[in-house]
Amino acid sequence: MRLFVTLALSLLLSACTSPEREWQTTSNGAYTSSLSPDGQYALIGSMEHGGSLWRLQDGERLYNWNHVGGEYSTLVASAFSTDSKFALTAEKKRFVLWEVASGKARGFWPANGGILAMALSDKGQYAIIGQENYTALYIDTTTGSVISTLTHSGDINTVAISADGKTGVTGSEDGIMKVWDLSQAKVTFAYQLGDDVSAVAISNDGSLVFASLYYGKGKIWLTQSGKEVSEIGHHRTTITRAAFSTDNTTLLTGFTARRLMLWDVDSGNDLQSWRADAPLFWRPSGLVVTDVAYGHQSGTFLNVFSNGLVNQWKAQ
Repeated sequence: MRLFVTLALSLLLSACTSPEREWQTTSNGAYTSSLSPDGQYALIGSMEHGGSLWRLQDGERLYNWNHVGGEYSTLVASAFSTDSKFALTAEKKRFVLWEVASGKARGFWPANGGILAMALSDKGQYAIIGQENYTALYIDTTTGSVISTLTHSGDINTVAISADGKTGVTGSEDGIMKVWDLSQAKVTFAYQLGDDVSAVAISNDGSLVFASLYYGKGKIWLTQSGKEVSEIGHHRTTITRAAFSTDNTTLLTGFTARRLMLWDVDSGNDLQSWRADAPLFWRPSGLVVTDVAYGHQSGTFLNVFSNGLVNQWKAQ
């Protein structure tokens, strides 16, 4: 009986489903893609037309966000601010701050370390820029100054920041997740996950942090004490992105295998799973989840794939 239940659960989790809505933003794939935390916008770094901002309510392409006029930028990273009002786009060694409402650029900065990941606080004031040179820059965008440099012993490929810009999280190929008091450039606690860190997240109020392992599980901790709250995920899977709900009760995660999953923060139990159909069964689907967000409408969940496709799923 136990074997039957386990098999039935496995089939349920792996079953492909149809999204409630979907938006195709580019036909040739995307180097980077991000969703606004409020679930209203998608930022796409397309292989064919560079950067663009999309409004999901009506599927309208609002702005082209390229770094040089008349050229398509090859964007390697992107991120929205925690309040969804600003966004960052990055080429390998340059990044730009944009205002979402007007579409105007608000600042340009160089980054000589090779940009891999970015995070942006409320009002676009503070940014963390993860780099290939084992450092992350903590920047005040209002002054353009680098406040501090955060270090690892490997490439920093995933970062997150609290809404107030005071707490940061970095994950590195050295297998370590670090939580930072950004005002002092001080590590408040660190955890050795074992292998490359695939994704990190922090709740808006900064009270919870998450980090996951490539091809393995992730964990949730209390930020202040470093106490483990729960374990998230499954063995032999890779979580690529994660986001906490505004009330800190659930965690939404994306995977490499076309899957989106919702988890209970306190218990670590999976609450629901959605999986997109593969475009063609005889070739790789290319559907790696590159970002996730809670939908603007209650009970909806969003993900964007590496091919630029945005899906909206409905809670069941």
